[in-house]
Amino acid sequence: MQTVIFDLDGTLVDSLNGIGLAMKKTLAEYGYSIEIENILPRIGAPMLQVVEELTNEKSEKVKIIYDRYLTLYRKEYLHKITPLNGANTLIDSLYKNNISLAIVTNKTERDAQSVVQSLNWVKQFKIIVGRDTKELPKPHPAGTIYALNKCNSDPQKSVFIGDTEYDMAAGKNAGIRSLIGLLGSRNADQLKNAGATQVASSLVEVEKILLHS
Repeated sequence: MQTVIFDLDGTLVDSLNGIGLAMKKTLAEYGYSIEIENILPRIGAPMLQVVEELTNEKSEKVKIIYDRYLTLYRKEYLHKITPLNGANTLIDSLYKNNISLAIVTNKTERDAQSVVQSLNWVKQFKIIVGRDTKELPKPHPAGTIYALNKCNSDPQKSVFIGDTEYDMAAGKNAGIRSLIGLLGSRNADQLKNAGATQVASSLVEVEKILLHS
């Protein structure tokens, strides 16, 4: 194993509820009453797509709503993000085993970098790829391929860990052989159907799979 690529939201950090609340508040400002239960299952897709699906608005209005969401999210929720249980231990263990680490997320690169800095993970990660780092976000493999290249890694000797079908598809389409789906926002069947080669219930279990199996 040369490289481990992680998704961020819902995989390494506890951020999904904040994203959902920020989207719910933003949509309410524009007259949409949408419950968070209808928002959370969509998180993982690029948020522009989420806005479009929830509002059925045209692209100009979608962009306006998205920009407002981003402003509100950054102001009220971004700084409250915390690591998921087992994240720090897993990251440190992989790093100490000389495994290259990367993040490929559908967060903006700016926001992903902000989270990584606030959690003191800058040293451990070789590359942070956001939805705007390359032209196409997940499930397109461009960002994942970019991360692999930056780490000089063979996809057949790499692992992608994420909690949505967008993560599994991005890893699979980039030629990564080992795809670990993390239960939470999606169930085991959804992750396996999207290409997960293994499913884990926690990052503690992921560490056992990667380092102790």
